[in-house]
Amino acid sequence: MADSVFFNVPPDFNLQMFAGQLAEKYRMEGFNVTVADFNNSVVLTFDKDTGGINMLLGLGQGIKATCMVVNGALSISFSDGDWTGKIIGLCVGWFVCFIPFITAIVGCVRQTQLPKKIGNDAMMIASQMYQQPMGTGFDGQQPPQQPPQQPPQQPPQQPPYGNQPPQGPNGGQY
Repeated sequence: MADSVFFNVPPDFNLQMFAGQLAEKYRMEGFNVTVADFNNSVVLTFDKDTGGINMLLGLGQGIKATCMVVNGALSISFSDGDWTGKIIGLCVGWFVCFIPFITAIVGCVRQTQLPKKIGNDAMMIASQMYQQPMGTGFDGQQPPQQPPQQPPQQPPQQPPYGNQPPQGPNGGQY
């Protein structure tokens, strides 16, 4: 299963900085991320809980993402998903014990959602990398400053006349 994500990026997009930020985000979530930099592309390998008992249970997650910038668009192609543990978990669960069968199904759901999750995070990181600083226009210049506005002046409050009782804000009496 090969999924792909495409979105526009500025001409001066720094692919290595993008890959570093994406890798760091997933390292903080417990993934083991390796980054390989080639000529005009970066390959990120995401692995989490892919060995040991997690292989029998099918709970590991793993995928390879190839990122490249082509004609002003960032292309992320996903490949080599970690399906081995899920297959083992389903087989062990079917023939030996039902618990690995259930955990393998949970692992399958997580594995199918991983490319979408990485793609969404990649779009978020890429859009944050090149946001306009606050208060600047499209040309990067500050907007003209306007003098601060004075609040309208209220007439002074007059005390009630004679023996009239004071009235509340809604016109009624206290």
